[in-house]
Amino acid sequence: MDPRERRNSTRQPIKLAAQIDAGQGNAWPCQIADFCGEGLFIRYSGETSRKLDRAFEQSPPSELVVRFRGADGQRRYELHVSPVRRIDGAMGVNFTRSNPDAVNAMLQLCGSSGELSRSSLRAPSERVQFVLHQCAKTVTRFIEPLMDACFVQTADALRKAAQKAPNDQLANEYMDASGQLQARQRVLWHHMANSLESPLKPSRKGVPGGELSVVDKNEFEDWLTIRVMVTRADTQYRGDLLQLKLRLDKLNIANRTGHQNPLGPALVCEAFHLALLQFKTTRDVEKVCLKTFEQTVLKELAPLYRELNNILIRHGVLPDLDLSKYLSEHSPPKTDAPAPEAVRPAGQSEPRQTPAESPAPEPAGTEAPARTVRTRLSGEFRGYARAAQTAFATVRNLLSTLQSNRLQQGGSVEQSFAPNARPLSSGELHRELQELQLRAAGPDESAAPLKERVVEKVKEMGETRLGDEQQQTLDVVDRFFKSVVENPKLSDYAQTRMRQLEVPVLKVVMRDPAFFEDQESPVRGVMNRLAQLGVKGGRLNPVVQRRVDELIQRIATDFEQDTGVFEQTLGELDTLIDRQNLVYRRNVERVTAAAEGAQKVAESKAAVAEAVNQKIAGRKVPKALVSLLEGGWRDLLSLTWIRQGPDSQLWQDYLTVIDSLLAFADDPDSSANLPELLRLIQDGLASISSNHMPSSQIRDELKQFLVRRPDKTSELVEIPPAKPVPADKQTLSEREQRSLQRWMNRAQQLRTGDWLRDQTRPDDPQFIRLVWVARGFSRFVFVNHQGMRVVELDLEALALQMRKGIIVPDSQYERPLVDESIDRMVRNVYDQLSWASTHDELTRLLNRREFERMLEQQLARREDSRALLHLDLRGFRLLNDTAGSQAGDEALKQVSALLCEHVGDGMPVARLGGNEFAMLVAAEQAASVAEAVIGAIEAAEFVFGGRSHQLSANVGLVPELPALVSAERWLRSSEQALSTARKKGPGKLSEFTLGADDQARQEQIAARVASLSDPDEERMLLRCQKIIPLHAEARMATQYEILISMYDDSGQLITGQDFVRMAERYDRMQAVDRWVVGHMLDWLRDRGPDPRDLGGVCINLSGHSLNDQTLLEFIYEKLSEKDAPIERLWFELTEASAIHDVQAVADFMLEMKELGCRFCLGNFGSGPNSFQFMRSLPVDLIKIDRAFTAQLISSQADQAMVKSMVDMAHYMSREVIASQVESREVLDMLRQLGVDYAQGFVVEKPRLLTSLT
Repeated sequence: MDPRERRNSTRQPIKLAAQIDAGQGNAWPCQIADFCGEGLFIRYSGETSRKLDRAFEQSPPSELVVRFRGADGQRRYELHVSPVRRIDGAMGVNFTRSNPDAVNAMLQLCGSSGELSRSSLRAPSERVQFVLHQCAKTVTRFIEPLMDACFVQTADALRKAAQKAPNDQLANEYMDASGQLQARQRVLWHHMANSLESPLKPSRKGVPGGELSVVDKNEFEDWLTIRVMVTRADTQYRGDLLQLKLRLDKLNIANRTGHQNPLGPALVCEAFHLALLQFKTTRDVEKVCLKTFEQTVLKELAPLYRELNNILIRHGVLPDLDLSKYLSEHSPPKTDAPAPEAVRPAGQSEPRQTPAESPAPEPAGTEAPARTVRTRLSGEFRGYARAAQTAFATVRNLLSTLQSNRLQQGGSVEQSFAPNARPLSSGELHRELQELQLRAAGPDESAAPLKERVVEKVKEMGETRLGDEQQQTLDVVDRFFKSVVENPKLSDYAQTRMRQLEVPVLKVVMRDPAFFEDQESPVRGVMNRLAQLGVKGGRLNPVVQRRVDELIQRIATDFEQDTGVFEQTLGELDTLIDRQNLVYRRNVERVTAAAEGAQKVAESKAAVAEAVNQKIAGRKVPKALVSLLEGGWRDLLSLTWIRQGPDSQLWQDYLTVIDSLLAFADDPDSSANLPELLRLIQDGLASISSNHMPSSQIRDELKQFLVRRPDKTSELVEIPPAKPVPADKQTLSEREQRSLQRWMNRAQQLRTGDWLRDQTRPDDPQFIRLVWVARGFSRFVFVNHQGMRVVELDLEALALQMRKGIIVPDSQYERPLVDESIDRMVRNVYDQLSWASTHDELTRLLNRREFERMLEQQLARREDSRALLHLDLRGFRLLNDTAGSQAGDEALKQVSALLCEHVGDGMPVARLGGNEFAMLVAAEQAASVAEAVIGAIEAAEFVFGGRSHQLSANVGLVPELPALVSAERWLRSSEQALSTARKKGPGKLSEFTLGADDQARQEQIAARVASLSDPDEERMLLRCQKIIPLHAEARMATQYEILISMYDDSGQLITGQDFVRMAERYDRMQAVDRWVVGHMLDWLRDRGPDPRDLGGVCINLSGHSLNDQTLLEFIYEKLSEKDAPIERLWFELTEASAIHDVQAVADFMLEMKELGCRFCLGNFGSGPNSFQFMRSLPVDLIKIDRAFTAQLISSQADQAMVKSMVDMAHYMSREVIASQVESREVLDMLRQLGVDYAQGFVVEKPRLLTSLT
């Protein structure tokens, strides 16, 4: 902030026409030039100034009133102010009464979307403000005697430095500084004390640790020196500072300076440095001062932080806090045990940038331990005693699981080295990597993957190989860089530079895998900054590009083990980014100014047209008036509206000209002051430039009109009536308009600064940023990375583009490259594992479990009628026995290819096991497809070892029937049909038909569910099943899941599965879910047992129900009620694949979570989209699909898959529930695999809900 600035708060510029009332019944025109959280700066004309002078001379008013109109032009606002400073033509005033509505109205009028920034952030309550004030006073009292000693020792140190100075000039500088320091000691302390007493004040421009501007080398070194001092002090007082930070967090106290602790060493360091800036010393003198300050002050702060903690304890803030177990996690590792790994919360990213600009990222340098602690605090202080605690460990575990899974399915694992090769030592590997790194710095280095280059380099040594740990680390880093270069936001240039960092990063990770978690790693910072400079769609200045090339080349040639070269590079990249951002901001300012100006011009023309039409439309008016309006008066009115506003006196005067001319036309004897009128017209036209008609010609017409004989009538012109403003052209039907409304609402939720993806060319998407929104959301302006305007759309056009998926909001765009690449790497590995667990390794078709999931999905969606074909090869056993198992495998591959040829695109085809296959086909073509498949198999020739073999097939066909409410029943029916076909002989087909009893039963259930009206009046049955925690670290106690079913007309119970499937088929599930939510809330509030006995209850919400906006609104309203027991209720989302608008559901869940609700993603692992749903939906838990627990004891593949899902969930800070646990052995296995909760018959069978009371 400019030191001459009198206000503590940042000014918000605005040009707003207003009126000022001095309390004498008169209101004079003025203009609000800018405003802030404290007051206004008002400008006014010389006439208004003279009137105010007279008012102040007569009786100085203690309070003034400033009035203005809102954006709609209708509502008036009043601000009560008191004058603070008056100058010629302007006045600064302070608010005397609070009026948030008026301030918000000014924010809207100036196009701002956020609250006013404040330099001194207020604490959330009076009590907290008092506590913080007491702490700040304690800091000041403690530091003052230390600074007295520091000033004495600094003066002495400067004198000693003068004696050792290499030249007279430097010696004189030291001596002068010593003398000035002694003379100005109290002044320096006064500056320092002011900073210490405002710990929540945001960093000023130029303050170390704030956002860097374009700086020279010395300024950067100053900043780095301060950061190093802060880091050392933070490390020294780590224990006390961590407790202090936790207690301040408990009070919701935070600052905006970028430091972790508002009362930490950074406060003291920056206060001293700010005071030192007043001293205006040279760089050499400042070094001496900072060194002495660190020795005499920073190393003596331990009693201060203990006292600050005691103050907070006395105020009852976390008095029993014990952090010993957490501090131990960050202590240096001992030689005999590896350091434990930190848990990284999901979604941890750098802070969101401010709208309409892209500020440079905060330079690295803040201490790693403090940042690690902070990331842990964003979740809960809890750790899983599992293997997957970091991204590095998670990926290693997933890769190990993937390898095991392939071996169990008969696959092979690639061997990169000879079996008897000797493993390399760490030193040998480092030397080889150093050679490879230098080779990569050359211009002729190939673009081969990192893993391939390292393996080839090791093989060049002879009979050597990588050790297992080295091999795993190489695999992870190789996959990490593949995910880096896959990033669609990186330009080709940035991808090339990233590849040059592959070997240096591998060396870093070989030494310390914590690179993937260390947010403060300079290596990580360099990659993130390089991505910012090399963003796709950006345009690097050739000078900047050459400098970046030099910096990356320096890393490639100089880096061995010390990351200092990365730290130096990081600082220089920050400077380059600042320059780039400066250009961006200037361009954005021009774009927004042009858009704002265009909007004001359009608004002014509309206002002028409305005002003029009110006066002349539909009547005869003098021709001279028409000539005046066409000759520039309209332009003058428009310009006055823009500059002065509709409430200004000048605007009223110019409109009065029209009234006067009309009155004179009606009555020439009217008492009009013609000379004054002509003067006003002449001055007005002279103030603008008009090419319509010379002002002299207009003046002549006016004279002829005004100076005429009484008996001579003036020439009149008929003005047509004003046409009503046409409504927006309806290009869409009413139905389409309603459909579009949801997207228009979503477009209106966009905020300036949001990034979006323009997929006009899907293979080459462009990223654009919203920088300006017109009032009323009528227009949206987007820019590219240079800040140049690229897209401008009205609301409807933007909504259409969003609905078509052409323009898509990208909330993850500003995530740092490394964070995003780590997540992509984890997702890619998990996707590989998911594919391996859902497909047959030999034929690459779906396996039985995944096919069952596809059947369940078909039953849930029922978009098109399908039929199930179950096929069995005939003659395959003979081929396998005579030609061998390898020939049998080849025959199965050939049959698989034939099946895929005869099944439509997108239709699932599976190998169920052995020589049995299954597929879904269109119901109307089922018989013909089955016959064609049989014919193709019988016509195919299978030749092995020179001998030809013939195969045939039987097919069981089962159409989609109402009775087949589950995949299990559908497949069981297909087995019955296949058995019948086998009895008919090879090549035969059999179609399944439902028995009469089953058909009657299903018709009865269907009729009962279809006629379901009011669940309160129906025979609904609510049961519950217990969910228990499996270890002491689980977040929840015992819970219960609510199960729903009902009785039919004959009194028989309809099972839950049958009921839900039928309810979804007949669109009754929304009504059922609505009833269950309302009923359970009432039950918990009125009749529910003690929470200590019940814990919480889980209600299932179908994906179909979540598509109903009215249901979501109903749930939100019910849970928002004053006495709603929301803390005891959570929801499981079933059939997530049926959700149409995932983003809308995610937004709803976030609103519910603000109320305290929790969510679980059901059926996890059933399909390749599970990971994507876990990322897209803000769930707290996942429930593993029951298919993985059925054979868990006997299937090592299922065990590996469950372990990988647990690792993934814990990596993303989700807990895991396993359902349908039906034996003690399975329960014990789940506990070993790290599952958090279990549910099933072995825990407790379902029982009536009423039994809990």
